[in-house]
Amino acid sequence: MDKKNQQISYQVLTWGPCVAKMTITDDFYDLLLKEAEASKVEELNYQHRLAGVIQKEFKFRNLEVLTPYISSIVRVYDGIWDKWRNADKPSVNKYLIKSVWVNFQGPGEFNPPHDHSDELSFVIYLKVPPEIKKEKSEFKGKSSGPGGITFLYGEGNRQAITYQSHFPEEKQMFIFPAWLKHFVLPFKSDVERVSVSGNIASNVPIKEVHAPNQVGVCPTCKGRGNTDSENRKKLCVQCDGRGEVIHPKERKLDDDKKT
Repeated sequence: MDKKNQQISYQVLTWGPCVAKMTITDDFYDLLLKEAEASKVEELNYQHRLAGVIQKEFKFRNLEVLTPYISSIVRVYDGIWDKWRNADKPSVNKYLIKSVWVNFQGPGEFNPPHDHSDELSFVIYLKVPPEIKKEKSEFKGKSSGPGGITFLYGEGNRQAITYQSHFPEEKQMFIFPAWLKHFVLPFKSDVERVSVSGNIASNVPIKEVHAPNQVGVCPTCKGRGNTDSENRKKLCVQCDGRGEVIHPKERKLDDDKKT
């Protein structure tokens, strides 16, 4: 047999975290824009719960309207994850939307290296002004540049891929394991970039389990909405000032939805 014509069989082993980049639908994009602006009120200020050095960050006022869209996206991610790990059987995870917030990022603001709680996290970019894109085009470095997002994982020499750096565009979404370290670089332009982030749990924490259709009184603030009676602006950390813990069923993703 001619040795030159022999084929060599091989397999590439996947390694590290599974990060997916998607493009959201126009309907979901329009809904997020509307809800993001509607959530831009002081009562929903979320800055005290987040790692970012960003002044205007607000918790979404209504998670229910997002559930059908996020449900479909998570099912797509499950399929990607199954292929990534060469699974013999499809994933049957059950998920719960834990939190969603909007970031109005201004010049000089940034997110330092950090991770999130729960199982999965995501970020969706709604507005990327042309001024930031111009900054990016003039950037001379090798990373994603001004306004870029970078994911970090593992150690190694220069032959190992230990990070992924991307400059996001409007309607782009990244979904990734919540434990994955990541950071967002600042930009200089006097404009505002809008993005939406969120965390998704794969099970229901015991402390949030209630009887069906029941809303529980927050055990930390006893329903007051704050932990300091002399300072009403100091919101309770557990319930974010609502005075109650929402039954997880209200945020549960549609497990039967097909994608």
